[in-house]
Amino acid sequence: MDFANTILFPILIFIILLGPLMFVHELGHFLAAKRAGIRVEEFGMGFPPRALTLFTRGETRYTLNWLPIGAFVKMTGEDGAEVVDPRSFGAQPKRWRFIVLLAGPLMNFLFAIPVLLLAYSLLYTMPASLSYRATVMPGSNAEALGMRSGDIILSANGVDATEYLLPANTPDAISLAEYQRLRAQAPADTMLKRQAVGSIGKPFTVAVRRTVDGAPREITLSGTLPADANATAPLGVQLEGVLGRRVRVTLSVPEAVGLMVDNVGGALVAMINVPLSVLRGQVSAEMARPVGPIGITQIGISLWQQGPFPFVQFAGLLSVLIGLSNLLPIPALDGGRILFILIEWIRGKRVDPIREQWIHAIGMIFVLALAAVIALFDIIRPLRLP
Repeated sequence: MDFANTILFPILIFIILLGPLMFVHELGHFLAAKRAGIRVEEFGMGFPPRALTLFTRGETRYTLNWLPIGAFVKMTGEDGAEVVDPRSFGAQPKRWRFIVLLAGPLMNFLFAIPVLLLAYSLLYTMPASLSYRATVMPGSNAEALGMRSGDIILSANGVDATEYLLPANTPDAISLAEYQRLRAQAPADTMLKRQAVGSIGKPFTVAVRRTVDGAPREITLSGTLPADANATAPLGVQLEGVLGRRVRVTLSVPEAVGLMVDNVGGALVAMINVPLSVLRGQVSAEMARPVGPIGITQIGISLWQQGPFPFVQFAGLLSVLIGLSNLLPIPALDGGRILFILIEWIRGKRVDPIREQWIHAIGMIFVLALAAVIALFDIIRPLRLP
């Protein structure tokens, strides 16, 4: 049996992707708390129930827990209760409480740097060829031919529909300058469009790969394109690139850093602009919806199948996103607790501990409810990458 088709494979991807990111997050809190002199009762690898106690050093118990999906730190007084123990979290000066809370997201940001440098300096690949997946417009000539949305275009009029971005004899590893030189020689439009335009008013044949009863099948469709077909879009389809062969592009350190900053920065800006992109129709609401651990695992599986670079790149970007999401000013998250410290700085006195506890409890209920809804969508409507 293929391991990738077993229930253990998604679990493994989940652990590989999220385990280290959650671990370094909690490690940041742990190291800062120790530096501040806060009593740390437990540092757990994985989530309870507890499997065993590895050892006890000083006042801290180091444990191994049954759910291998991250880590946790248990500090005295971290729940915002009234200060009694002088070494509790709540008894510390504002500066140290702020540092301890910020240390988790900061570790995620720092951890992303070597992960992304690894991806861009040693694993970076670029596409050498593209196939195309069709989205068929209702009432279009493509629909009349029998094409369906989701069809992968194999050939048109007997001509291979694969777009070769690089010559077929391109080595598996080339320099960035060589890739850019070869890529500039590729045609600007798709072969499918060229064949369709040349077949207006004539017979036209297209071969597609389509999933039928859960299995891929190659189907040949034939017909005549109307003489009055739109020369700009004779078939009436939208094409989505599906990556084929990739080549490894060797980068110098400055090139790797430059691409890393450009690509990751561009991805973050695109995410910030998602609401506007949805309103403009540039991104579907389905592709823009948030995902939880289940959705992240689904994306991870798709990227794992594409190769090491997309997977490791996603892990680095995910570390940044975890850091940013934890800084959101939502009660129960690090950002929400930091907000209370900022309020204390402004007011000159702390918010009533009981009131703060209640606010964080309500925030936790909200976060868990939102996570449950997102998980439900991840299950019933899983995301599918191109």
